[in-house]
Amino acid sequence: MGTSVGAEGEERRFTPTSGTFSGWLGIFLAGVAVVSVAVSDHTVRGERFALVAAIFGGLVWCFMLRPRVVIGRSVIELRNPFFSWHVPLARVDKVAVRAVTWVHTDERRYDGVAVGRPVRSLMRARPTRQQTFGLPGLGGSRLPEDPNAALLPKGNLSADMVADFVTEQILLAADRARESTEAVPEPRRSWAWPEIGAIAVLAVALLVSLLF
Repeated sequence: MGTSVGAEGEERRFTPTSGTFSGWLGIFLAGVAVVSVAVSDHTVRGERFALVAAIFGGLVWCFMLRPRVVIGRSVIELRNPFFSWHVPLARVDKVAVRAVTWVHTDERRYDGVAVGRPVRSLMRARPTRQQTFGLPGLGGSRLPEDPNAALLPKGNLSADMVADFVTEQILLAADRARESTEAVPEPRRSWAWPEIGAIAVLAVALLVSLLF
């Protein structure tokens, strides 16, 4: 189990730590079903089957492939199935990765489902991995002060290794963001309107087809 990291400018993107293969397999099977109906079955029943397959593919994308943790220069995005949290890094004081990623500010906690630890790790008594990490002086455990000390190794990584690395990277980025003199905005939520709209349209089309 592992994750891939890509850089776009100053961004670091972390894909889901589980379910990626199953997600792409589900998308492939849904695509095969839609194409098969389009080629060989032009009945109302076939159209309904294609719509169900398309809705299934959309949900697979949203829940298994869309989630991300995106660490930017000043904001971290916790991308979830139908919405994203955009949290200014300068406001982040604690991070914990358990079943999901928890990013804490003074006001509240923000959740991201992309990066998490497997159940077997959570059930074991592993305090060095289960505790909440915080910036120096703000509670939690201290992380390496050298940004180069937390380089992601090559190859297939376990979910625990990715979780530790993501925790370190978020807090190091938050530490750097606090040194900036720029104004710090409020955290905000954005909705995944393209995905929501596409699934809604397909669901309405399926409902209409059932009336005939």
